[in-house]
Amino acid sequence: MKNKKTELEKRIFVLFFVITFFLVLILIFIEWELARFGIGQYEDMNMNLTLSELKIARTEMEMEKQLLLQDLENDIVITKALRNGDREQLEIHLTQNYPSENIDKLIICNKDREYIFGEKWELLDKYFAQIYQDIAKENSGIFIGNFGSRLFQITYNPIFNLGEVRELLGVLIIIENFDISTLNIISNSQISLVAYDETLSENAIPGNLTEYISDINNLIESMTENKHEQMIKKFSIDDAAGIKILYDLTNEPTGIFIISYKRYVNQFVQQSILIFVLILLAVTLVMISLLGNWFSKTILVPVRNISNNMQDISENPSKLEPIEKRYSGVLGDMVTSFNTMNIALSRHGQTLREYKELTDNLDTGIFWLNQNFDVILYNPSFIKIMDMSENQLSHQNFCTLLGLDNKLFTTLYDSPLTLSNLRVFPNNNQKYFTLNIRAVRHDKNLKFFGSMIDVSKEIQDTEARKSLELELIKSNKLADIGKRIEGIVHNINSPLNTILGYAQLLKKDIKDNSDIDRIIEAGKNIAHTVKGLLTKVKQSNISIDRPININEMIKQELDFCKHNLFFKHYVTLTTDLLEDLPSVTASHGDLSLCTANMINNAIQAMKDTVQKELTVRTSVKDNMVCIEITDTGEGIPDYNVKKIFETYFSTKIGKTGTGFGLGLAITKSIIEKYNGKIEVESKIDYGSTFTIILPQTKG
Repeated sequence: MKNKKTELEKRIFVLFFVITFFLVLILIFIEWELARFGIGQYEDMNMNLTLSELKIARTEMEMEKQLLLQDLENDIVITKALRNGDREQLEIHLTQNYPSENIDKLIICNKDREYIFGEKWELLDKYFAQIYQDIAKENSGIFIGNFGSRLFQITYNPIFNLGEVRELLGVLIIIENFDISTLNIISNSQISLVAYDETLSENAIPGNLTEYISDINNLIESMTENKHEQMIKKFSIDDAAGIKILYDLTNEPTGIFIISYKRYVNQFVQQSILIFVLILLAVTLVMISLLGNWFSKTILVPVRNISNNMQDISENPSKLEPIEKRYSGVLGDMVTSFNTMNIALSRHGQTLREYKELTDNLDTGIFWLNQNFDVILYNPSFIKIMDMSENQLSHQNFCTLLGLDNKLFTTLYDSPLTLSNLRVFPNNNQKYFTLNIRAVRHDKNLKFFGSMIDVSKEIQDTEARKSLELELIKSNKLADIGKRIEGIVHNINSPLNTILGYAQLLKKDIKDNSDIDRIIEAGKNIAHTVKGLLTKVKQSNISIDRPININEMIKQELDFCKHNLFFKHYVTLTTDLLEDLPSVTASHGDLSLCTANMINNAIQAMKDTVQKELTVRTSVKDNMVCIEITDTGEGIPDYNVKKIFETYFSTKIGKTGTGFGLGLAITKSIIEKYNGKIEVESKIDYGSTFTIILPQTKG
């Protein structure tokens, strides 16, 4: 019975301690919120008082100028001079009766917006339309405008004929500098007045607010968007600011008042909160000290010993030091269970470390995927193969990382999946992987275990051998064709020279025969073409690298394509060749072949289109020579753009029955050999642009 009573007293004591603690917290929270509310009300009152002082100071200044304008409006001499257009009389009267020290700038305009008195000014011209719209309604007004980062107060008032017929004669306008010194402000707050700018600098605001310059600019941007005139912003427990924006007649911001407030005026309120909190804390500490001694000896000390041992083990799992069993009851059972758990965890941790060491030293990438194919675990080789950072890999979709479709892995639910030489695009880089993935049931959840091997180098070596074989075949064919063409050219030249010779002899005897002229002209054209062909064959047979004039090479290739361009396909040719284009060091035959391939492909692409326009352009960008060939053909689908440079891929096979898919593959191989590249832009039904980019000759 005594043991039960002791146990009940302990429970009541603990319950009382908890309730007391929470009551103290609730009281502190209520007092804090009440104090915050009081502080806020008191601060808002002081801040609004300063803004009110600013408004009153502006009103006094405005009334002074309005009274002056009313005196001018009621001046009969001014009205008479304005009605008669007598500028001289007006100037004499104003000079004598209204000294310039009382008025910064006075301007008088007639009803036709002509200056009668005063100098013309760009700032005033900006607002003329709005001013005259306002005075047409017999209104006067005042606003702030800015000009050259300075602020000016513009006050205007209409002038009417004082006779029986009320007729608008013109407008009186007073312009004066507007700054802090012109306002009668008694507030102790720091106030700055600057012309409106989309982004204020630190020099435009009071010194203690410079650290909040970004917040002030954001606040001003929000106020101008919503056309708010003033707002109060509390930045911290020490600093606050009042913002007042001035707007002109067009409702555009022109000037900004920035008022700095120091919130230490409410320090006595905060001190009262602190005193209240300290009293509550003192009472709580006394209660805790009385009750905590027993609680600490009976429960906290043993639990702390167990906790410290658990912390040591978490920091060094390999270190196993059983806790000495010095307690009875529940705490003794806890110590026994803890020691047993330590032994099991130590063995399990050793096994995990051995497995981790094994997977970390494999060249094969090992990974785990969840049921959504998201990457959840991987070894270092997986990061190296994917060529990505851990942030890019963790919990990212595996299919998205490789650029694959999820449907490819649907068979995994039934059987393991093995994919050899799979072409993927991790990080937009083309690679070839061999993948092995299988489904595994783990804790009632389905996961996928996989391994990955990068075989890109092997695939690239195979492709390189194929490209080399193609280059050798091409070189042999070109050499053979060159020899045959050279023989044919020599065989054509002899009879062609004979024809031209006899035609010129006939021309001497029959001078007015136009048919002979046509024969001579056609013979010269054939001779020019044959000469160009012979030159091309000789240049193509020179396989050494040398500076190539790109413009001349393009003109030569276009000459040989004239039959395709004009007589066969009716293509309109436009050339835009950059003068003084730098040369490119390469084999003439290589670049000639690449250019011919691109031009012929462009012509073929426009075979079935109505609009047939071919544009060849050369340019220089970042020390690279660019050859741009644009057609108005049928375009290339997006899914084929990445395939067109692959060996044996051709879009012509299904359409014309010709083409082996080697032209663009060879062209790309040749261009890359000279550290260049090919870029493609294409749109279906609009055409394509192929750009060959090569480094210019150094020198």
